[in-house]
Amino acid sequence: MDTVTLWQLIGIAAAVGGIFLLHKAWKKRFNSGLDVLGGGLLVLLSIVAWSHTSGADKGAALGIIVVVLVGGLAVLMTALQTPKRTRKAKRPVREPATEHPQARLSLWLQRVYNGILLFLITGLAAVFLSAASFMLLRWLGMEHSANLTLIAFLFSILWASLAVYLGSQRMMLRKSLIILGLAIGPAAALALTS
Repeated sequence: MDTVTLWQLIGIAAAVGGIFLLHKAWKKRFNSGLDVLGGGLLVLLSIVAWSHTSGADKGAALGIIVVVLVGGLAVLMTALQTPKRTRKAKRPVREPATEHPQARLSLWLQRVYNGILLFLITGLAAVFLSAASFMLLRWLGMEHSANLTLIAFLFSILWASLAVYLGSQRMMLRKSLIILGLAIGPAAALALTS
């Protein structure tokens, strides 16, 4: 077996394993941080393995195609296994749990904070982590276009993984500390090295 075939098999196996772990984390919903991290790393390993088959640009593109195909098959299999739902009778209107105006305001502010944390701050953390990774890989001597291609995919995987991980955490303080640490650490490192 030649090395190209071996890298292709590794890429396919890593893509299947990564999609499986991400699907498992999606089904579990809570306490799935390791599954999300493992799935993201396996998807990244798949893309890196495919880049060894036919160059950084074409190989990474082939790896992404494989990941998309495996993900599409996973979604199709899940859809085929899900029983068809029948329409339920009209649900009764729930009474709001909080009638006090301050409690409503507090709940609304908490939701706004969660939205900002999940979308804006996780995006900034992914930008800083990706930029720090780019600088590290440049320092290690990686070719510029291959580095840019890898970081472009790493950014989206990081943003999605961070958002899913933080969305699964229930404790507000823990969410805030995790994402602020992930955003401030690489930003400070970039500021010191620039």
